[in-house]
Amino acid sequence: MLARSNEAIAATVGIGAVGTLFLLWALVRASVEMIPWAVGLLAVGYGIALVVRGRHLDEAAPLVAVGLFLSAELGSWSIDERFAIPAERAVVAARAGALGALAIASLAVAALAIGLSAAPAGSGLTWTVLGAASAVGVIGAAVVLARRA
Repeated sequence: MLARSNEAIAATVGIGAVGTLFLLWALVRASVEMIPWAVGLLAVGYGIALVVRGRHLDEAAPLVAVGLFLSAELGSWSIDERFAIPAERAVVAARAGALGALAIASLAVAALAIGLSAAPAGSGLTWTVLGAASAVGVIGAAVVLARRA
C-alpha cells in the first residue's frame, strides 16, 4: 500500500521542507502572498504524515492547528512591521491580545473536538445537551471575538 511506503514518507518530508522554504522566502523577501502557500504545504505534509502513520486520531492535532495559525499570523505581522509607518502601541497591544485570544480559543475548541471524537459513541440526552452546549459555546466565542476585533 502506497500510504505505508517509504515513498510516502519521503513525500511528506519533501512537502514539509518546501513549505518551510516558502515560509522562509516569504519572510526574507517580505512577500505576504507566499505565506498561505507555505502554511498550506505544511498542512498537506501533516495530513500525509497522518495517513502514513495510519492513526485514526491524532491528539496533537490542536497544537499543530494553532501552530499553523500562529505561523501565518505572526509571519504576516512581521512583514507588516517593515513598513515605514509604525503602529501605535495600543494597536499593537490590541492585535497581540486578539491573536492570543484567537489562538487560545481555537486550541480549546480543537481540543474539545478531539476529546469528543475520542469518547465512545452513545446516545441519549447527555450527549445531545453536550453537543448543543458546545455548538452554542463555539458560536458565542466567535461573536465575542468578532465584536472585540
